[in-house]
Amino acid sequence: MIEKSALKHFDVEDIRLAVRHPDETIRALAAQRICRNMRDNALSKQEREFAKQLLDHIAEDSAEMVRRALAVTLKNSPKLPREIAVKLAKDIETIAVPVLTHSPVFSDQDLIDILKSKAAAKVIAVAKRVSVSDHVARAIIRFGDSHAVAEVAANDGALISEETASEMLEIYKNDDLIGQNIIAQGMIARRDLPPRIVEKMIALVSEDVAVELVKQHSVPVDIAIDLASRTRERAVLDFLDQSWVAKDLAALVKAIDQQGRLTSSLIIRAAGSGQMRFVEYALAQLSGVGIRKAVLMVHDGGPFGLKALCRRAKLDDNSIQIILAACVIFKDLELSGLTYDRRHFQELMIERVLTLPFELPESEQLWFLEMLDGFSDIELAS
Repeated sequence: MIEKSALKHFDVEDIRLAVRHPDETIRALAAQRICRNMRDNALSKQEREFAKQLLDHIAEDSAEMVRRALAVTLKNSPKLPREIAVKLAKDIETIAVPVLTHSPVFSDQDLIDILKSKAAAKVIAVAKRVSVSDHVARAIIRFGDSHAVAEVAANDGALISEETASEMLEIYKNDDLIGQNIIAQGMIARRDLPPRIVEKMIALVSEDVAVELVKQHSVPVDIAIDLASRTRERAVLDFLDQSWVAKDLAALVKAIDQQGRLTSSLIIRAAGSGQMRFVEYALAQLSGVGIRKAVLMVHDGGPFGLKALCRRAKLDDNSIQIILAACVIFKDLELSGLTYDRRHFQELMIERVLTLPFELPESEQLWFLEMLDGFSDIELAS
């Protein structure tokens, strides 16, 4: 039996009200005051023992309001006894969710045991925790729905291994359209998505999502190479435009060439969308000419210099004609004296390339038209 004098941080009247008063509102308010005192004061060993017994009683109260007062007041506190936290986590959602989302006292096994219930709100609450181990993240994937997987995917406090991220992608591939969207967006929002997962996602998602992935994440050279080999050239070029200052463009172009993927199509699309830095490095790489000389031949050597550079790069006549025309359009826009933002400059470039007095290959026409459609979508959304 603990003496009342030893309970200096507890109000005897509040204890009496919390335990015995017939009005649940009075009991809830008293319970809240008791929990605040526990949370805000350093308790003695005797007080901690008494608090555990008292909280256990409050957690068993028949009134939801009383139990919620306990859960909400101590949801962030390390002083909430673990056994009481587990009991609250097994309660109804309005009581369990605040504790599951915030309480630091749970073990991974405690959380996994709760996840096994497959209660959607509780699984999402665990997914939103400030810290989630990879072990718990995998349990969320196993026991949760698409919304829960999306929550943990977007949670930068969740430690997600490459293996776990791969499991998320499997759900993404096999889920319905709504699920796919929310999981993809959740993964894109992460700051530490493993590079190989970025690569895998780009192979699965739509072109627009691929562009968003490349913008959001620092894409290594080997992934950019893979991008260039697929139907994701829009994402590659957007990546180059966003990141060339911070990236080793020469190394990227060299690596793409070593894989046999530095195609005339990619160069045409870069030129037609105003990505002249890439064109310079690509033609230098394919021709064996130094980058400084290549830049002069592209911009200052007149059409014959650029044409000679393209021939040395072993491009066909039709590709050379398109690249020459794109470079002329690029120079005209730059010398117009007008100021354009990046998107508007690209839009003007593509519109003029599409209206050239010779026929573009059908694949290039389609690619440039899709680019323009993308710009229209941005304008409608803004």
